[in-house]
Amino acid sequence: MTAVIQSTMVRQRVLAVLLFLIALGALAASHTFPFLDDLPELAESAIAFLGAACLLTGVWLWLRKPPNRSSHSAGDGG
Repeated sequence: MTAVIQSTMVRQRVLAVLLFLIALGALAASHTFPFLDDLPELAESAIAFLGAACLLTGVWLWLRKPPNRSSHSAGDGG
């Protein structure tokens, strides 16, 4: 049971790191690359929004606690 929880946590952390990298790439793209000057304002805003959404989702996944399996079995006994 503990291996399942640890596997879930590792999967969540790996996904969170990938989302952090996407957010960092979006932030870098929106501020440093000169080819974005040719894009419309809506596209630049979409890139910034995507970066913010990835960052927030990554933080949520990183801080999310594993499901507590023991509480479900304790509730069935009573």
